[in-house]
Amino acid sequence: MKNIFLSAIALLWGTMLFAQFNISDVNQVGSGNDSDVIQTGFMNDSDVDQLGDDNTSDVLQIGNNNGSIMLQDGNDNTSDVQQLGNDNYSDVLQDGNDNDSDVHQGFDGLSSGNDRNTSSVIQTGNGNDSHIDQYTIGGDSDDNTSIVIQTGDDNDSYVSQEGDFNGSIVFQTGDDNDSVVFQEGNANGSLVNQLGDNNESTVDQYGNNNTSGVAQIGDYNFSDVEQIGLMNNSSVFQSGNDNISWVAQDGTGNFSDVKQIGDFNFSDVDQDGIGNISGVVQTGDDNISWVAQNGMINASTVVQTGFEHYSNVNQDGNFNMSLVTQTGNNQSSNVNQIGNNNSSTVTQSN
Repeated sequence: MKNIFLSAIALLWGTMLFAQFNISDVNQVGSGNDSDVIQTGFMNDSDVDQLGDDNTSDVLQIGNNNGSIMLQDGNDNTSDVQQLGNDNYSDVLQDGNDNDSDVHQGFDGLSSGNDRNTSSVIQTGNGNDSHIDQYTIGGDSDDNTSIVIQTGDDNDSYVSQEGDFNGSIVFQTGDDNDSVVFQEGNANGSLVNQLGDNNESTVDQYGNNNTSGVAQIGDYNFSDVEQIGLMNNSSVFQSGNDNISWVAQDGTGNFSDVKQIGDFNFSDVDQDGIGNISGVVQTGDDNISWVAQNGMINASTVVQTGFEHYSNVNQDGNFNMSLVTQTGNNQSSNVNQIGNNNSSTVTQSN
């Protein structure tokens, strides 16, 4: 009986020890590499591989069952991972030189109760910068997902997720592209795809269930999307150079679709209310479109094909409809609808 009792104690003690194990693996091949790993809690796992010279890696895991994978292949790369909570996961791959990555799933001294967040960063090239924050100061941020893939040189990405179940994906292919995504609320989704050089995108989402998609193909394109409220949807597609798009949505269930194909096109869409719909298609160069919708279920479509067209649509009321079609060169149109159930069709060509 004594042997059975001692065997049971030994088995229980072994199980407890195994459950408390944190695991850290560090592999350094090269010169001047630095790695710091701090693990407090249970079943945390960190893997750091540094291949090259003068790379720096910091991993802080406070909580339970957090996982971090870090691979630095090159020189002078810097990575900082902070996981404060439970069941968070981060992987960072840096292939090149002078890349910088920060992943904060919780932040020391500001927020520590963040669970089940997932982050993935891939940097291929030189001088890329990625910063991901998945935490709420003084609160919790859970179940958020962020993916950043940078291919090229000197690209910059910042993602902040405050709330639960937010998702962000950023693709940057080229040089000197800049992307900022800020999500405050729950279940917001953002996709940014930049292919070219010197493109700039900003997405701000405040509320719940908002969706934004931005695609920039070319050079020096600019997009700014702001969504405040519930279930707003925005899509921006820019193919060419030096195009500018502004989208502001405040309310519930508004929809905006902007397509710019060409160079030096300008579009501004402002939606304030419920269920407004706007579509802007610019094919050519130097076209200008303004759309303002205030009210409920207003619909506006602007199609500009050619060069140097101007369109201004203002809808203030409910259930208004406007269609503007411009082809050729140098067309100008102004539509002003104040009230309800108005309908307008403008067709211009030369």
